[in-house]
Amino acid sequence: MVKLHNKVTRTLAVVVRLVMAWHTGMIFYWFTMDHIHWFNYSGKPDQNDEYQHFHPVISINYHYMFMLLAYPVAMSEAMLVPRTWHVMYGASENTTRNAQTAWQVWGFILLICGIVFIHVQKEANEDAYLYSPHGWDGVFVVALSLIWVVWGIALWTLGPTNRFARRSLPWFNMWSLLSYTIANGQLGMGINQQHLYMGCDNNYCKENMFLDIIGIQNQIIYILVIFITCSEDRVLVVREETTDKESKQEVVTLISA
Repeated sequence: MVKLHNKVTRTLAVVVRLVMAWHTGMIFYWFTMDHIHWFNYSGKPDQNDEYQHFHPVISINYHYMFMLLAYPVAMSEAMLVPRTWHVMYGASENTTRNAQTAWQVWGFILLICGIVFIHVQKEANEDAYLYSPHGWDGVFVVALSLIWVVWGIALWTLGPTNRFARRSLPWFNMWSLLSYTIANGQLGMGINQQHLYMGCDNNYCKENMFLDIIGIQNQIIYILVIFITCSEDRVLVVREETTDKESKQEVVTLISA
């Protein structure tokens, strides 16, 4: 059972990265779908009912593109790094910490880009800010993510031997799981709202199908990342004693950042 558990976890680590690569490929294919003008213009109604694509308004889809790359890809890899790079693949603790911090910073940069584009789009369209639960929850997610990244950089700066870093590590892991979970719920709300912006004749148009697939990808990535991050690598150690031989199982747990 020990060998089976470890093999399943390692296999899932490969599967989740394949799904992340598929997800990234779909995002960039989405970017090339110029015939529906997803990434050129966004609808802005006027008094003459002109064709909406004539209005050069920054598309709200840039917001979705960056958000769908920030958490399902960059932040997901940041969650996986300690569990896979260090525990599974034997990378040094220093290399693991550097990689995790780099993915966290990269994910937060993508997150900020998404916020910038939604700000520009709303200014151009003269839309109201924070008119929906998605908007308010988005502010909450950005705050959680900021604390997560700053905390991670602090741990990276202090090093693994620092007393504060070691004592705060379990709380940091809890904060990471909390931020990651809330952010993925926020992505689901955003995908649902995006359906409302698209003028499809039915639920099976290309745009809707793409959003449905992207939403399923997000759910798969989230489930696998949480499972892998919270699982354990189990090592069977046999110790010989003078009176008898007893098999004892030791567990190598993931408390790393």
